[in-house]
Amino acid sequence: MKLNIKDRKILHALDLNSRASLNEIARKAGVSKQVADYRLKRLIRDKIIKQFYTAVNFSKLGYTQYKLYLKFQNAGIAKEHEIIDYWANCKNSAWVASCRGRWDIAVSILAKNIGELGKILDAFNSKYGLFILEKDILITQLSPVFTKAYLAENAEKSKFSYGEKIGDYKLDAIDEGILKVLSSNARITILELMDKSGLTRDIIAYRLKKFAKEGIIRQYRILIDLQKIEHKLYKIMLRLHSLTAEKEKALMAYVAAHPNGVQYLKTAGSWDAELEFEVKDEDEIYALLLEIRAKFSDVIRDCETLLIPEEHKLNYFPF
Repeated sequence: MKLNIKDRKILHALDLNSRASLNEIARKAGVSKQVADYRLKRLIRDKIIKQFYTAVNFSKLGYTQYKLYLKFQNAGIAKEHEIIDYWANCKNSAWVASCRGRWDIAVSILAKNIGELGKILDAFNSKYGLFILEKDILITQLSPVFTKAYLAENAEKSKFSYGEKIGDYKLDAIDEGILKVLSSNARITILELMDKSGLTRDIIAYRLKKFAKEGIIRQYRILIDLQKIEHKLYKIMLRLHSLTAEKEKALMAYVAAHPNGVQYLKTAGSWDAELEFEVKDEDEIYALLLEIRAKFSDVIRDCETLLIPEEHKLNYFPF
């Protein structure tokens, strides 16, 4: 679908804060409140906006993110869909996506320790191990996630990060109930949240302020169907050597400054970093890859690209 500048500005405003009021969205998009309301409803109706999600800081709750990549074997279309559904329904999976390239599926698993991760993987392997030819697991050490500045000209770009420090913040039952709803429906109204939770307005307002103050909620964002805005998500996987703190900072800054750069992941495992970009086509990602290899030739040992054609799940509090 071809978006006009007003649609793109509305998407960008929501990517900065998906709980923003219609008045705030209208102001950022330069339209009336009525126009903003009409266009937002159309973006939802046409499923360009797939989800309003809350960036919950799972690291502060004691969780580490593990990136699991799988290559199928002897699996027909029905079995592949079954495996995707398995991970989409897993209470420890934060992100599930189909891949094109070396891997067929990517899963972000949240676990508090290696023992918990082992149990999650053992349960999967006992059921679907015969259909897996190859797998790889990476530990996410740090990951800033950036807003989509390419949506609008001279757009503001903000970020949230996870993984930098693993905490032990304790949630009570009320906290968990609110986060469970907000994690996949960030734009829910206070009245709707009151109805779902049975809590009063004052309690909900207090908890939301507490989550913001304590850094439990980092941002409210949107998940866009990239195909419908003629973009594709690519990962550039890097093996690095002789990486100084200064060079790592420069590599991260490159992704942060690029309008199409949406995430940087510092990882431990067979790859040292993942750079994510949302671009229009393969030519654009390969031009980016050539630029990155030239700019950081002194630290890049090897690289690989991975296309993410479809995201099946995104939830920063899936438990």
